[in-house]
Order: sequence, then structure tokens, then C-alpha cells
Amino acid sequence: MIDNFNPSSHVIQLKSQQGPKDYLPVAWRLVWFRQECPEGTIETEMLHLDMDRECEHAVYVWNEEKRRSEKVIKHGKGQVIFKATVTDGRGGKATGTKQENAAAFDDFIEKAETGAIGRALAALGFGTQFAPELDEGDDRIVDAPVERKAPTLNPDRPCSDQQFATINKLQKELGMPLTDCHGMTFGDCAAMLKELQKRLQATRR
Repeated sequence: MIDNFNPSSHVIQLKSQQGPKDYLPVAWRLVWFRQECPEGTIETEMLHLDMDRECEHAVYVWNEEKRRSEKVIKHGKGQVIFKATVTDGRGGKATGTKQENAAAFDDFIEKAETGAIGRALAALGFGTQFAPELDEGDDRIVDAPVERKAPTLNPDRPCSDQQFATINKLQKELGMPLTDCHGMTFGDCAAMLKELQKRLQATRR
């Protein structure tokens, strides 16, 4: 056990129908996991992608004139489901799935993959007490607006295996040659993912 990571130091609060709830962002669950399980693995799989699916999502926006939040229905085209499998290198294993759509997020594909990883990590014990998305009946809390931005990790670090796999999946869907992402940074791959998602959305319109 490595005791130099304190998850409580990185907890933020999200709004929910039951009031504010503590939440440990997936980025920090990953840091915790990598410190404690250097031999651990994370694999993701795109179970479903439908860029023609019409979706809607309810959000609350602040009305300055009325001085209150009002419910607004956003519409978008595109839905994806990701599955993540996490092993700790010591025999422990957990899976998580996440569905997202274009009405909820512009970068819904990356959000779904990140959410699936976060759920798998929580199921394995990394941030379980700070994972309200696991509560029954409160499935959408991870999609709620964050009052404070989650901490970001260094964009100059190497491209992750998850980014590499998702980029190749999207390139296959677009009929593009596959890119060798080795040597690219996390930030470069994140920008490439967004561009590929835009292209895929444009082809389905």
C-alpha cells in the first residue's frame, strides 16, 4: 500500500436531487490506481455506436432576468456505450459500462469511455466512497454540472492506451488509415479524438 495519495484532498462536490455529493474525478482515481497498482491494466471496448440516434437531455441553465435556474431540453444526434475492464495485477478485476449521447456532451464518445473507466475503478475500490454514480436511482449525477473544474493532469504526458484504442476505433469507422500514436502527447491525442468525433458526426448527418 502506498500511503502518499490522499483521495480526500482531490474530492469535489456535485449537485444532485438529494443535495451536494462528494465526487472523486476519474483523473484522480487513475492517479491513485497507478500508484497502488503499477502492474494493473485498463482496457476499454466500444460496445455500441449509433451516430444517427436522435437524443435529448435535460439541463438547467441560469436565467439572469428571473434569477433562477430553468430546465432546458437539448437535442443531439449520436449515442455510444463503452465498457471498461480494470485489473489490479493481484487477482482483482472489475468492469464498468457507461452510455452517453451528443445531447448531453459534444465530446460524448470520450465522456462515455472516461465514465466507464471511472465506474470500473470505483467497483475495484478506488474512490467507491466518492462515486455517487454508483448509487441506485442517481445514475446521471456524473453528468451534472461541476461547480468547480476537476483537476487536470499534465497534457504533455504520453498518450494513454485508452486514447490510442479509441482513436483507432474511430479511424476504422471513418475508413481512415490507422495512426501510430506512440510518441504523441496526451493533449495531442485528446485534440485528435475531438476532431475524429466531429468528422464522424458530419458523415452521419
